[in-house]
Amino acid sequence: MIIECPNCKKKFELPSNLIPERGRLLQCSACSTKWYFKSEVKTTVKEKEPEKVIKKTEFPIEKDEKIEIEETPVNKKKVKKNRISFLNFLLVVIITATAFIIVLDTFQNSINQLIPGFAFFLDSFYETMNDIILFIKDLVS
Repeated sequence: MIIECPNCKKKFELPSNLIPERGRLLQCSACSTKWYFKSEVKTTVKEKEPEKVIKKTEFPIEKDEKIEIEETPVNKKKVKKNRISFLNFLLVVIITATAFIIVLDTFQNSINQLIPGFAFFLDSFYETMNDIILFIKDLVS
């Protein structure tokens, strides 16, 4: 059964056995709107099987009748989830590390006064990074 949120017009697919004849309180997982949903069975002359029609009505809310439905696509295609891919995460880490190194290099003299030997540590770090870059270039060529 396809149900549409009256507020944001998102469509959800819900098994019809979860909705009793008297109706049920539903909550949209996208906008958290609550509404009372009641389906009516309507028969036509041409069809022998009953057709369910969505009717929006308002009834007092009962806590035991509340269910929350989750968004499922109507056309049963896979929904793209908002997941951070590994490459996006790696790019953010590289940019953050680069910004941190630039800040350390900018305040190198001030930090060296607080932490003696910091300049030596930073120079060693630059040499290590240069060795890694040369190693990667040798691998590629």
